[in-house]
Amino acid sequence: MRCLFAILIASCACAHAPQAKSTGAQAAAAERQRLFELPAAILHLQARELMAQGQWEPARARLEAYLAKEPADAAALFEAGWVEEQLGDAGAAAGSYAKALANDGGHCGAALNLARLLQGTPAKAEDVLRSTLRQRPDEPRVLNALAAAQRAQSKLEEAASSVRRVLERHPKDAEAYRNLAAIEGDRGHLRLAESALNNARKLDPRDAGVLSSLGLLALRRGDVVASRELFEEATRIDAGFGPAWLNLGALALRYRDYAAAEQAYGRAIQIDGARWESRLARGWALEGLGKPREARAEYEKVLAVEPRQDDALYGKAVALRAEGDLASALAAFKQYLSLPRPARLKEAQGHLAAIDLRLKHSPPPVAKMTPKDAAAGLDLSTLPQGSKERPSAEQLPAVGAPSAVR
Repeated sequence: MRCLFAILIASCACAHAPQAKSTGAQAAAAERQRLFELPAAILHLQARELMAQGQWEPARARLEAYLAKEPADAAALFEAGWVEEQLGDAGAAAGSYAKALANDGGHCGAALNLARLLQGTPAKAEDVLRSTLRQRPDEPRVLNALAAAQRAQSKLEEAASSVRRVLERHPKDAEAYRNLAAIEGDRGHLRLAESALNNARKLDPRDAGVLSSLGLLALRRGDVVASRELFEEATRIDAGFGPAWLNLGALALRYRDYAAAEQAYGRAIQIDGARWESRLARGWALEGLGKPREARAEYEKVLAVEPRQDDALYGKAVALRAEGDLASALAAFKQYLSLPRPARLKEAQGHLAAIDLRLKHSPPPVAKMTPKDAAAGLDLSTLPQGSKERPSAEQLPAVGAPSAVR
């Protein structure tokens, strides 16, 4: 009887599960149909209101329904791209921005955002921006973005020319001075770079990126105290500006201030947890503080993203040894030594031999690698430059009251 009862319950569950799933799909289909039956103007208005409230999923649904009726509306395509970015779908966003430009080649917001998404391939970003400049030849925002794309390709003369075009017409353009500073820094003209940044700072004193870049220049001329003060001021002006925290962390790690480094990298991770380099450096700081377990947790998060990242593999192995888990440490060092070109080959071999002997109850005194070694190898010239690049929100609705589409 009990067996029969159990079978009956299972049968009921099996009968109801597909029905519930089907009901959910039917409801979604009914909602899509309801949206398609609304007038296009109402759909667009609702979408913009939802965007202003940060309700991205329902906003996307309405934009999709609207664009099915008005597929050539460049403003709505731009908004669709923006919404897709907020939902983390960069590929779809790039597609929407490209469609917006196909219908309106002079749409600056779409060009700027697409170029930003293409910053990993600056030549493609340059093509996008040049195409828009054919319709908007003197648009300073596009010229500034073009200068940045050209600089990323080491086309310094062309980048400087683009900046001059901006400054000839807009002598108080802070972004142009920021670009000029970066170009002069690449050329090795530190005084000219600092002069350009000071001009940008006068024009936009609340720009944390300018202060962070000034801190890097101070570091390059050997003024550590000034660089730290500038990084700290940048974090006070904008506590959400990640590069300043990263720069503070790197500076603290270089000078063995592991507590300050751990705090700075912790803040950077709160701002941008996807940057594995921040977690790696925080692992070094935690190791310096004598917290191998916490350090290993950071290394493992790095390895979840970059499974063969050599510093993280080595750090994990060292942390396991410090925790006393010799068997796991032995396996981790072997994994590290299996890399094509391990940077710390001799140190890892020494650790491996020491662990092997210890497991045989004859441990020799072997010096342990410390975060000092990692800190000593930091290249501070590669620190974040403090760009103020932000997504263009052109034609987006203001919070609270959606603006009209122009």
